[in-house]
Amino acid sequence: MKNIYQATALLILAIFIAGCEKDPELVTYPKSFPVFTQAEVAESTINYNDSITLSVQLSDRVTPLSTLEVQVVLNNEVVTQESVRTKGNESQVTRKYKIPFGPDALDNSAVKVYLTSINVDGYTTDTIISSTVAKRPVITQLYIVPETGTTYKMALVDSANLIFRGTNMSYGSTLKFRLATKINKFNKVDWTGLVFGFKDGGINLVTIDDDYIEISDPGLISITQITFDAIALTTTFTGKPLEPVTTLDISNDLSSMLMAGKNFKGGNVYFGKDLEITFTGITNLSNSLAPDYFEVTGDNTAKFIGPTGIYKAYYYVDGNYLYVEPQSEVIYPEALWVCGTGLGRPSSPYTITTSWNWNTPFDYVPCVRISEGVYQFTAYMKNTPDGSYGTLDFKYFFKRGWWDADHEINASLYTVGEPLYGLWVEGKYGNVNGGTTAFEGVYRVTLDMNNKTMTPVKIN
Repeated sequence: MKNIYQATALLILAIFIAGCEKDPELVTYPKSFPVFTQAEVAESTINYNDSITLSVQLSDRVTPLSTLEVQVVLNNEVVTQESVRTKGNESQVTRKYKIPFGPDALDNSAVKVYLTSINVDGYTTDTIISSTVAKRPVITQLYIVPETGTTYKMALVDSANLIFRGTNMSYGSTLKFRLATKINKFNKVDWTGLVFGFKDGGINLVTIDDDYIEISDPGLISITQITFDAIALTTTFTGKPLEPVTTLDISNDLSSMLMAGKNFKGGNVYFGKDLEITFTGITNLSNSLAPDYFEVTGDNTAKFIGPTGIYKAYYYVDGNYLYVEPQSEVIYPEALWVCGTGLGRPSSPYTITTSWNWNTPFDYVPCVRISEGVYQFTAYMKNTPDGSYGTLDFKYFFKRGWWDADHEINASLYTVGEPLYGLWVEGKYGNVNGGTTAFEGVYRVTLDMNNKTMTPVKIN
C-alpha cells in the first residue's frame, strides 16, 4: 500500500512539473487587413497657417489594430507626420494639423493626407485623402514699416508673380523693418492685417513677438529701393553707392564717443587709394595722420595710400590724432594686426599706449598690406631691459582679437633686424622683443612673409 501511495505522489508531481514547464501558445490570427470605414478631412478649403481636421475610423474584424501612420503632404513636401497608436478591432482617430505658410506656397494647392493602417500581424491598408485645397493670403498692398524711420508704401509691380517694390526711399546702409498689409494712423503696423517679418530662419508671417527683417550693405550711403517677392518670400535692395571721401570734416562727419575714458570722434569712412582728401578740424597733418595710410600733400590735404575700402576712423581729441584701421572682420591676408606692449602712436608727444588688449585703438596697431605677403606698420617704440627680455614685446595676429597659435606669426622663424629680435619662449606673451638693449623712437616695420624677414627702420 505504501508503494502505491509513493507511486501516485510521484505521478502527480511529474504532471505538475510538466504543466509548469510547458510554454504558452503564441496567439495567431487568420490573415486579414485593416479597413478604413471612414477617412476624411472636414475642411474643403483652408488658408495657409490654418489647420485641417482629420477624422479616421478603422476596423479589422479578425486581427487587432496596431498603428496608424499619417503623412500630410503639400506641394510635394511632407509638412508633418505622426504615428498614432491604435488598439482593439475598432479605433477612431481625430487629429488637427497646421498647414504652414512658407516660400513658394502656391495658391489652391492640394493638401494630401497619406494614411497607412497596420494590424498586429503587420498587414497594412493604405488610403489617400485629397479633398482640401490651401489658399494663399490675399495681398493687394504692402507697406515698409521700419523699426525707426519713415514708412513707405510699396507698389505691386508684377501681379502675376506678386512682386512688390518700394522706391525713392532714404534709409541708412542698414535697415530693420516689417512688411504690413495695414498701417494705423501713426504709420505703424496694424496687427489686424498680415505682417511679414523674420521667423524660423526666413521671412514669414509673424506676430508682434517675432523679429524684424534686416538688410545691410556697408557699400551704400543709403537704401533707396526694396523689392519683395511675396511668393518666394525674399527681398532684394539697391541704393546710393558709397563713394570715397574727398573731404573729411572731423566735427560734422564723425560722431562723438568715449573710449577708455577719453573723448573721440569716430565713424565709418570710405577711403580711396591715391585719392586726395581735404581735412577740416584737424591741425598739423604731419603729426596727426597715420603715416601708413596717408601722405601729406599740403597744410590741410593728404593722399590716402592704403587699399581702397571702408575703414574705422577714430579721432583722438586730446591727442589731435586720427587713428585709421580696417573693419574688425577684415582678416589675413587682407590685413595683419599687432598687439603687445611698448608701442604707441607715431606722433608727439610720444607715449606708450598699447597693452595685451583689443578694447580701443590705444591697445593695438593695424598693419597695411603693401603687396602680396608684405605688411607694414609704423609706431613709436620704447624698450626697457627687464632681465633676459625687454618691455617691448608684441605679436602679429591674423585678425583683430584673440586666436590660437595657428593664427599668429612665429617671429623665431624669421630673420629679424636690429634692434628687434624674434623668439619663442613658452609662456611669454610675445615673440618679437626688444631684448636687453634700451632704445626708443618711431620705427617702420616691414614684415615680408615671402622671404621670412622682419625689417625695422627708424624714421624719427
